[in-house]
Amino acid sequence: MIKHRFLGSPGLLILQFVLLTLISLWIVPQYQSWHGFDLQHYHRISLYLQAGQVPYRDFLLEYPPLALIPILIPQLFSPQVPLDRVDYAIGFMMENLIVTSLLGVGLALIPHPRRQQTLIGYLVLTVLLAPLLPWRYDLFPSLLTLGGLLGIIFNFPLLAGIALGLGIATKLYPVVLLPLWLLYFAASRDWGGVVKLAVGAIATTIASFAPFWYLAGDSFTSFLTYHKDRGLQIESTWAGLISLGHVLGLTEASSEMSYGAQHIISPLADPLLTLQPFLFLGLMGVIYGLGGFVFWQEFRQNHHIKPQTLVVFSLATLLGFILANKVFSPQYLIWLLPFVPLLRSPTVALVSVSFALTTTVSFVTRQLRLMYPPSVVMLNLRNLILFMVLLFILLTFYKKLTSSRSSKL
Repeated sequence: MIKHRFLGSPGLLILQFVLLTLISLWIVPQYQSWHGFDLQHYHRISLYLQAGQVPYRDFLLEYPPLALIPILIPQLFSPQVPLDRVDYAIGFMMENLIVTSLLGVGLALIPHPRRQQTLIGYLVLTVLLAPLLPWRYDLFPSLLTLGGLLGIIFNFPLLAGIALGLGIATKLYPVVLLPLWLLYFAASRDWGGVVKLAVGAIATTIASFAPFWYLAGDSFTSFLTYHKDRGLQIESTWAGLISLGHVLGLTEASSEMSYGAQHIISPLADPLLTLQPFLFLGLMGVIYGLGGFVFWQEFRQNHHIKPQTLVVFSLATLLGFILANKVFSPQYLIWLLPFVPLLRSPTVALVSVSFALTTTVSFVTRQLRLMYPPSVVMLNLRNLILFMVLLFILLTFYKKLTSSRSSKL
């Protein structure tokens, strides 16, 4: 049985690659209308780099500096003559197909009693997200995040920290995993692991930022202020609720294009923007606090912390960050790929529905900005499903904590 399962893993990885490649090739004629803005932006950045221009100083870059790596890779295949927009898009798609396969291989390396189930879940999730997956650079930091998870599972905290630091320097969002992963080592009383993870992550991030900061000066921090100044992106939890209120006749709302995305315009937008940071910090505090207690209890009872517990709370941390944020771009779901397939089938199936709804709302109906009622309903259903997954995780572990305490009284 074990041999059969092992032999099944390569087959599932190959099937996943073939299916995603076929769907991506089928989508290529549509890429201009679905992804033209983002890919043209990536293409322009790659041309600026080839021309020797300095990011942040010579041209605006709203991404952290290591985002330049996946953006530049397609151009490296044509060092003499820069790729045009179409060839660049195809090269970028091919790059991401390879990264997606590497993600699958990384998931297969994680010790798991249901490896085939994990890879089947990964196959389903990537196929459902295929209209988006090969056309954004978010797969690159997701692969680095998975590298960090593998580093912890195989007890290489320094490597985990380096991988996490590289991820932070690519997309920023992995920074929310650092406090949780530090709590994991602290609860295990592995103070060497705490130091190695922290030093690896912080030193790598600083080393990645420093050359660009030196070259660009004060302009380097523009990628931080860019996101700070944004409003409520139209697919965020908060904008979704406002849109639903508009459809129900409870408030007025419209949308406008700014910062490369649609943002909600409503009398409720500014009050929610003021409240959002406090709700965000409160939710993240709950996740970190509960995660720390669960880690401590598991180590005290079993002298180790289950990798699955780390996986589940890592997913909860990312869900909290996404759902409480003022921006929820469709590609944020890519961040969940290193963790969701490792969960049980019912949870994977539920998250798969949210992936399908995201694809429909963002790339099929394309009418959300017009407050099209079916799109608004599907968007809020997507957000509700992800919130229910987060709530289920938190309540499940909270009940375990309270039942354990009750049994000792």
